[in-house]
Amino acid sequence: MFVSLSLKEQVAQELETGLADGDAQVLRERVAREIPGALSSNGQRLSIHYWLEREAAGTGFATATLMAAELGEGARRLFEAELWYPGAALVRQLIECGYLLTLMSENRDEATAWMTSSHDEIVKKFMPRHMRQRAVRNFRPKEYEAHCDLGGHPNPVGRSLLSRHIERRELSMRGNWLDLAQHLADTWSGFVSGLPLYDPRMDRNDSLYSPARSPEHGQDIEHLLAEWYERDPIAVRSSPAPSIA
Repeated sequence: MFVSLSLKEQVAQELETGLADGDAQVLRERVAREIPGALSSNGQRLSIHYWLEREAAGTGFATATLMAAELGEGARRLFEAELWYPGAALVRQLIECGYLLTLMSENRDEATAWMTSSHDEIVKKFMPRHMRQRAVRNFRPKEYEAHCDLGGHPNPVGRSLLSRHIERRELSMRGNWLDLAQHLADTWSGFVSGLPLYDPRMDRNDSLYSPARSPEHGQDIEHLLAEWYERDPIAVRSSPAPSIA
C-alpha cells in the first residue's frame, strides 16, 4: 500500500539525503575552516589600521569582524569534538555578529555608536530585535528564534544536541556543519559589503588604495563558496534552521 509523505517528511528526507553526501560535507567543513581564517586576517589588518588612526567606526567594524572570526573558529572546533550543544551557542552569537556587520555595512554611524556605547546603550540599540528594525537587509527572525532555543538560554529543545541524548536526534548531526557554513557565508557577505565604507584599500583618496587586494583571500573564499553551492544541493537555505530544527 502506497503511503504519501507529508511535505515536512519529504523535506526531511531530502535533507537527510543531502547531508549524507561525503563530498559536500568536505566542502562544508572547508567553508567552516577558511572563512573564519579570512575574517581574522582581514579584521586584524583593519584593526591595526584604525588603532593607528584612532577612528571609532573603523575600529568597531574591525572588532566585530574579529569577533565573528573567533566565534566561527570556536564553533568549528567544538563540532570537530562533537560538542554540538556548546557549538550551537557560538553559532547563535555568530548570527548576532552577522547582523551587526550587516548593519555597519549600511551606515558608518552604526559602527561608531556600537564602539562607543555603554552597556545600557548596547542593550537598548544593538539587541537583534533592534538591529532588525534598522537594517535595510532582511534578517530571518524565525531562524534566530530557533537558534536561541538550541543555543541561547538553557531550553529543553537543546537536548537534541547533547551527546548523551542521541535518541532525540531527528537528523544527522552533519546538519550542524551545514548550518555553520551557511551562517559563515552570510557573515562573509555582510563583511564584504561593508568594505567600501571601511577598507582604506577601497578608498581612492587613501595612499593604501588597492581594490584588487580587498578583501585578502577574497577570491579564494568566493571560489570555495561557488564550488560548495554548485556541489551541495542543500547549501542554499530553504527554510529556517533546516539542519537543526
